[in-house]
Amino acid sequence: MRRTITFLTTLALLLVGNSASAVDNTWITNPQLSGVLLVSTNSKVLANGFALSTQATGFDLVYTGPSGSGGKFAQINLFDVTGGIKISLAANSSGTSSVGCDPQVLSSDTNTCFFRLDGLGKAKIHANITNVSAQAGFKFKVLAGPNIQESAIAQVLFVPPTNKIVATVSSTKAMLGGAGAVQFKVTQNGKITSGIRVVISFKGVGGFLSTTSATSDSKGLVTAYLANFTKTRGSSVVTAKIDGGTASAKATLVWVAGYLTK
Repeated sequence: MRRTITFLTTLALLLVGNSASAVDNTWITNPQLSGVLLVSTNSKVLANGFALSTQATGFDLVYTGPSGSGGKFAQINLFDVTGGIKISLAANSSGTSSVGCDPQVLSSDTNTCFFRLDGLGKAKIHANITNVSAQAGFKFKVLAGPNIQESAIAQVLFVPPTNKIVATVSSTKAMLGGAGAVQFKVTQNGKITSGIRVVISFKGVGGFLSTTSATSDSKGLVTAYLANFTKTRGSSVVTAKIDGGTASAKATLVWVAGYLTK
């Protein structure tokens, strides 16, 4: 905390080498957690923070200030980072902005973001995250200077994905000596969901599965192909499972000779 206070006080003096009242006007006042959102695939607002999916590879830290806060400065501190997760905040090439942290701050403290709101009093800073697991987490708070006003503390947790997945067609025919296609749809609370990783496997006849991992597209669909170049008669069962979750679905390919009929 002492380090943060020293940094903010020094930075305020550098920004405006005048009276304390002049410096006050460059910062937001009365920082509140209600102005902060963490936006990611399947992110959820909790009473004391946010829950992100263990599938998340990043999030947007979105800050919306009150009326009249356009152009003012603010700082968000991430701390108590646990579970081995690595967080990389977007930085500007120089100075401060509403889309990246001050690079001088990041060089000494990669979990502190000093930024400036745009003309509408908003900012959106992207963060990349790696080594995500259900054991990971962190906390954050908003600070304002030069008198070091602090918001309450928010807790960020990571939870396994709760998406559902179903086969668009439970059973379909495929030509011997060729490849058959299966397709699955991913949803969250009944709505199609893109960007969700799915693990794919199969049992039975065939080989040369097109992929063992795929991501749902803009329509929530995942498509995979299974080849049967040996022309072996029989059937194959392709399974798609939400990566890190519990939901799965199966689709059957029935291998036939001749011509495909509905």
